[in-house]
Amino acid sequence: MNSRDRETQSISGDNYHSSLPGKLFSTRYKIALLGFLGYVLLFAMRASISVAIVAMVANQKADNSSFSENCPENSMNKSAEQIQTEQLLVDDQPLEGKFDWTSTQQAYVLAAFFYGNCMLQFCGGYFASKFGGKHLYGFGFLIRAILFMLNPLIAYLGVQVLIIVKITEGVIEAVTMPAFHHLTSRWAPKFERSIFAGIAISGFAFGTMFGQLIAGILCSFRFLNGWPLVFLLLGFLGFIWFGLWMYTAYNSPDKHPRISESEREFINKFTQVDDNKKHKIPWKSIATSPRFIGLIFGHMAQNTICYGIMTSLPLYLSNVLNFDIQGDGFFSAVPWLCCFLGVISSSQLTDFLRRRKYVTTTFIRKSNQITGCVIPAIFLASAGYSGCNATLAVSFITVGMYLFGFAYSGCYCNHLDIAPYFAGTIFGITNTFAVMPGTY
Repeated sequence: MNSRDRETQSISGDNYHSSLPGKLFSTRYKIALLGFLGYVLLFAMRASISVAIVAMVANQKADNSSFSENCPENSMNKSAEQIQTEQLLVDDQPLEGKFDWTSTQQAYVLAAFFYGNCMLQFCGGYFASKFGGKHLYGFGFLIRAILFMLNPLIAYLGVQVLIIVKITEGVIEAVTMPAFHHLTSRWAPKFERSIFAGIAISGFAFGTMFGQLIAGILCSFRFLNGWPLVFLLLGFLGFIWFGLWMYTAYNSPDKHPRISESEREFINKFTQVDDNKKHKIPWKSIATSPRFIGLIFGHMAQNTICYGIMTSLPLYLSNVLNFDIQGDGFFSAVPWLCCFLGVISSSQLTDFLRRRKYVTTTFIRKSNQITGCVIPAIFLASAGYSGCNATLAVSFITVGMYLFGFAYSGCYCNHLDIAPYFAGTIFGITNTFAVMPGTY
């Protein structure tokens, strides 16, 4: 352990707090906010397809007629066929954008992204440790946004072509999360790790909510048949974000030309990372570490809930509970708003308790992980036994997703605790396994 690490570890939470520059307008929190907005758009792109596909596929109900027998149609909702007919049928002309995809093909479209996303997670963390995370996160985002904008045209080329493109999107986006985790280790002081990471990663919940909600609204439009607007809008917003990111973000405080000297010194003092010294990645120690193995399983449990809800909830609401396209988007979004609130509140609480030394970091990380995975699993399972009671089902899911937000102050931040120098690399490895639940 070098002298800088010993100095950092010896500082109490009170001394830390007394040294804290104003956070609200600080450079590091501008980067956290842009990270948040980046995750909002990335996850909006992931989530919106699960709502848009309801409008894209004309035979959605036909492929799932066994479900509709369970729950009668709500008189306030229209069937998917009625919605699609009203939006797409003009002067008895053939339906534009009518895709006769089977339920199996739809499942492949939804899962294709995650197959690709498994591939370059490790590379994202490794190359970020070598070259920095700014450009990996930025250009990975940009290429993903371009491909996403092209989805409406690609869909007309055939479902097989669309599946290949969705796999490619997953491959490209795979570098972004490990890259940003690397940036977090360089910009987040010791007692702000949960808050900094929580602000940024809460974008996944807000983005999922935004993506499903905006998709539900846009898919009800007659203009361009509605659903292509989802891809065009999110892609356009992605270009704006990219410009802001490239101007604002830098790989470390030492490389940022506009950061105040007091904030630069504060971050360098409390991050426990010194990029002026080169460190070899201890591959053998990582691979044989019980903590590392625990992170893999914790990360997988976390993402099993996340991706299961993200891809399946809109179809469950549409096919089982018979919500219309707008209701589908709205009620799919509500649980993610609660998850967003759970991430923010738990990150604030976690770092408050750590800073005041009311609990140990190990204890609070484990407590958050249990609260965020075990309890939500019980609520989500209960929703499956709610029958046709939509209010009860959505309530179970909503409460479960609020508590699920606590997991992001659990193992998600733990990479930063156990190996701040190699947080991006380790995150890339664990997230390789954690993305796999999205493929089945």
